[in-house]
Amino acid sequence: MNSYSEDKILELGSDFSFSDKQSFYSQYKFLKTIGHGGYAKVKLAHHCLTGTPVAVKVLRKRKLWCYPVMSEVDIMMTINHPNIISLLQVIETEKRIYLVMELAEGQQLYQYIRKVGHLLEDEARGIFKQILSAVSYCHDLGIIHRDLKPDNIMVDNNGKVKIIDFGLGTQVKPGQKLSYHCGTYSFGAPELLLGRLYDGPKIDIWTLGVVLYFMVVGKVPFDALTTADLRRKVVAGKYAVPSSLSEELRDLLSLLMTVNPNLRPTVAEVMAHPWLRVDVEDLPNRCEEMVPSLPDPAIVEAMEHIGFQAQDIKDSLHQRKFNQTMASYCLFQGQALQKHGCPTRAQPAPNPGVTPFPSLEDPTAFPLEPRRRGSEPALGTLLGGPSTNGQQAGQRGGRHATGPMQRTPILDPAHQRPRSAPCIYSPSSSCENTGDNISSQGAAAEGKSVHSRGQHRGLKGWTRRVGNALMRLCCCYPSRKKPRRGQNRVHAEK
Repeated sequence: MNSYSEDKILELGSDFSFSDKQSFYSQYKFLKTIGHGGYAKVKLAHHCLTGTPVAVKVLRKRKLWCYPVMSEVDIMMTINHPNIISLLQVIETEKRIYLVMELAEGQQLYQYIRKVGHLLEDEARGIFKQILSAVSYCHDLGIIHRDLKPDNIMVDNNGKVKIIDFGLGTQVKPGQKLSYHCGTYSFGAPELLLGRLYDGPKIDIWTLGVVLYFMVVGKVPFDALTTADLRRKVVAGKYAVPSSLSEELRDLLSLLMTVNPNLRPTVAEVMAHPWLRVDVEDLPNRCEEMVPSLPDPAIVEAMEHIGFQAQDIKDSLHQRKFNQTMASYCLFQGQALQKHGCPTRAQPAPNPGVTPFPSLEDPTAFPLEPRRRGSEPALGTLLGGPSTNGQQAGQRGGRHATGPMQRTPILDPAHQRPRSAPCIYSPSSSCENTGDNISSQGAAAEGKSVHSRGQHRGLKGWTRRVGNALMRLCCCYPSRKKPRRGQNRVHAEK
């Protein structure tokens, strides 16, 4: 298992500004718990500056906390793939580590399959290709997940896949054998159930076969009431194959769930299988980065108007510092893309270096309404005061992280799903509103747009208007200063 040395931790401390132990609560507001496990809790939180909901995994430190915890931090800092949940910021205190991550929309693959029964091969192929792309990316980096299952795979309404929960993941060298037995029994490979040393990537390959089978059949291939019976079935490698499945798919399943790990294929070999070569042009773009290394000039200019420094933004993204600046940029970028109807990243435009940034004249660009004037203090004040939130968040809790294999409960034939701690957001589940709506009197009450006075023309004027819009959009509390004559006062709605 990969772990950090004391020197490495001290080195990261300077990048993450870990010295401010209250920095988390000045930037984020906890709303509720959406998952918990043996090492961590996953909470829904509100980013005070942008009003964006995020998922925060709170890792508790223990005497041997470097073993499981820092490995997950290291893995999440390394990964940058469109089909894997993105890490935005890391904040460390004396007792905890906060992993601020994007909120994966949609529902678990498990929930989706249970609703529809099973997937047709064409739909299953599209989802499985994305899963395979993410696993291939990880294996190329020497990272293995070790807990791939439908509970840890999120699917949104557009069929976009996000893999979550690397709590049992680790990083290995080529040919390295592992002895730590973990995961979920019904998805575990034979060598795991037999307690043998194992090849990490081959474990993921077997699990991919079980996941694919669950997608197209609607149940797991191996189930039993006792551990001994389950072990016997898995080691035998025999499972029922519905006649409705195509010959190519049956062949792929048999390859993925090959009992002998030495004969099990690699990810590259799996991707070349005929069943996956249909619609080759639809394969995910592995070069797409969720966290850009080069910032959008329009977003940088707008962020400068609320106290950020352009060079700091560029350095934070290029060096992947996972600090306040990097998280704020990514969340601002996400709002800009949503404004233009892009669920994730924008497609290349004639001028790919510039993304039109939301302005106050288009109130749909941001979820929060104007809260302060351009004359008020910028970043330092914004992050120091209380916050409100107008977002609605899906609620789901009571789930536990899958731990060492000997502690994982057996699934009964009805496949009561294994539990883990996801970073999810499901708009379809029960919602709650935890904040007050803030609006301007006058124009806002009449449904009119609020415009800044004395607008300048040209690029300079556009940049200034964008900055003024951001400063009014992103505040955390109203100003205490008395407004000048002619200015609108901001009040909470009754």
